[in-house]
Amino acid sequence: MRNPLLAPELRELLRDGKPEELRQFVEELHPNDAAAFLASLEPDEIVQALSAMPAQLEREVFSYLDPDVQDSILLGAGRERVKGLLRAMPSDERYAFLERLDDRVRASVVPLLEQAARLDYLRREQFDKSQVGSFLSTEYCALEPHLTVVEALAELRRQAPSRETIYYLYVVDGEKKLIGFLSLRDLITARDRDTIEKLMKTEPVSIHVAADQEQAARVIREYDLIALPVIDDTGRLVGIVTYDDAADIQEEESTEDIERMAGLSGTSEAESYVEASTIELIRRRVPIIAFLAGFYVLTASVIATHAELLPGTMLVALMPMIMASGGSVGIQSSSLIIRAITIGEIDNRRPGKLLWKELRVSAGIAAILSGIVFIEGLLLGSFDETYVGAVPDLVLACGALGIAMTLHVMSAATIGAAVPIIAKLLRRDPAMVSTPAVTAIADLTGATLFFLALLLLGVLR
Repeated sequence: MRNPLLAPELRELLRDGKPEELRQFVEELHPNDAAAFLASLEPDEIVQALSAMPAQLEREVFSYLDPDVQDSILLGAGRERVKGLLRAMPSDERYAFLERLDDRVRASVVPLLEQAARLDYLRREQFDKSQVGSFLSTEYCALEPHLTVVEALAELRRQAPSRETIYYLYVVDGEKKLIGFLSLRDLITARDRDTIEKLMKTEPVSIHVAADQEQAARVIREYDLIALPVIDDTGRLVGIVTYDDAADIQEEESTEDIERMAGLSGTSEAESYVEASTIELIRRRVPIIAFLAGFYVLTASVIATHAELLPGTMLVALMPMIMASGGSVGIQSSSLIIRAITIGEIDNRRPGKLLWKELRVSAGIAAILSGIVFIEGLLLGSFDETYVGAVPDLVLACGALGIAMTLHVMSAATIGAAVPIIAKLLRRDPAMVSTPAVTAIADLTGATLFFLALLLLGVLR
């Protein structure tokens, strides 16, 4: 929830030097909502507001700020403030933040870390971004087996303020090897003189630090875990993967699967459709479409060699390429919009903005595809008796094909983006409705535009 109308009131509290009132206001909100309110302020004002909060609250609110806001705050807050905020961030969030920075900026920020945090960052760098070791959290509670319940509760009170979760308590031996675990419920319902060794469950479910993130998410889901312990080659406990990490992994993996289905190149790296630039979307989407456009010359060649069986000439041979290319772009658009709707990136307040963005992206793709169809038309037309010795007519015909391709791709992309948005407004499932509708409408518009191109060619000739 964002409310820019509160910005003047927040600024007034800061200007009048009333940190206690600001702290009380923030404490009444969920940290996510507090971060949304603070986002209406300038970075230096957000820093001032954060400094008025207790350390734990400051850390929680800061973790919910948008990455761009976090970057602006840390890079403009001064050396000491940067050190303080980095120290307050959980280890996995700190690493994710550092990885977002430009290489040059990161090189200047990493030396500001305390030795333990710096070593943690360097250890994570040894792993691939998809491996558990790169994103695990080191904020977990560990107990020794000889402790009594009373001693364990005292130790838990000492550790808890700096830990991400305390519901699962992991039991380690003198070499930090994971030997068991118990829940907080088990601990607080046990007798005071019971020992951890007696209460703990042995052979805990765990995962290796070099395992793939998708495996970690699957284990958490299969065993209904709040957190999954991570061990190294020697069995030492090195961190945990929490259920919210698993949710992020699931979203990332689902995004990659959807992008592969949509024919996108590369992986998303968690970059959202809304935040990605027009150029970036063109770069990710055009390779497979351009490849398929070139591949369709084979289909066109087959049709062209049997042209005597069909009405028309080289133009008919290229019809499948134009229709299929536009349909593919429409499916891409539909898939991306459905994904954005599913994870909550798109609401009902900005469909026009999204359609305008998709229209710009499709214009860039259409420019590339129209060039391909123009060149393929020239190649096929050079073997067509209709255009022997009539180069101007061939160029004109290929130009008409390019126009048909441009209009079809842009219309198909707009339709592909509009259908899931309309389905959502009508309270229908966009995923169930969009693909059949986009395919049918795109084929219809593609055929219509193709024959309009033929009519235009006839008029111009």
